[in-house]
Amino acid sequence: MDGHGLVFLVARPKDPTWMPSVRNAASAMTQARVEGKRNGAFAPSASKDPFNHRRGNYYAIPTGVSFGGGSVQPGNLGIPGRLKAIIQSLCQHNDIKRIAGFQSGAFAFYAPKLYNVYRSYLSRLYDHSPHLRPNFPTCSIFPACTFNLGPGTITVDHMDYNNVAYGLCAITALGNFDPTLGGHMVLFDLGLVIEFPPGATILIPSSVLRHGNTPVVGEGVQRMSMTQYCSGGLFRWVDYGFQTGTTLKLTAAEYAGRRRMFPHASSNADSS
Repeated sequence: MDGHGLVFLVARPKDPTWMPSVRNAASAMTQARVEGKRNGAFAPSASKDPFNHRRGNYYAIPTGVSFGGGSVQPGNLGIPGRLKAIIQSLCQHNDIKRIAGFQSGAFAFYAPKLYNVYRSYLSRLYDHSPHLRPNFPTCSIFPACTFNLGPGTITVDHMDYNNVAYGLCAITALGNFDPTLGGHMVLFDLGLVIEFPPGATILIPSSVLRHGNTPVVGEGVQRMSMTQYCSGGLFRWVDYGFQTGTTLKLTAAEYAGRRRMFPHASSNADSS
């Protein structure tokens, strides 16, 4: 690709404390799944089922800053009461924060210019809307995250079309599975099937590249994952002057209408 990267396979750090951190994070996510099932936090609502969704059948919790789905401005993803404490616990967990920081650091290392684009847009967004709360403000550039809690996180062939079209999504695998037997990352458009062990990270353009993963094999085996990403709507909101595309079109149409009604208004103003 003429020296340009499309997908970045990020090896597990050689730091001997990395895999213990990954195991601790996996334990926290397992505990979150168990607690959510116990207290009814994962009960299906009229609009969504956290277990059955278009990406597969596993418990998935999105959280952070996003924009889309008919909303009129960016906001913090709505979280039901019983789920709020679970998400807060995950986002405050030191080992999960470490993974989030590693994902963000990998993004900055492999795609520094794109990383700076994110930083420029998001800093303007947060300055304009200080009520917005990213998940990991001290260690990660990404505004949103999904905790895929398993127990067998097997994603079907899909694209995350709401994400920044030219952006990157970070995915880290967790669990106790044998990566030679299952849990492979599949990049359908590229014809690639990649061993993807616990603790490994990949950066992909998830909104334009079809991806998924294979089932894991073995009794009592679990696979989970943690992803970070950015809604493309956030960037468009900033580009449109902190308004929706619909509002921008109305404003432009109103201006054009006034120009038709008063064709000499601007020239008279210029000459005054």
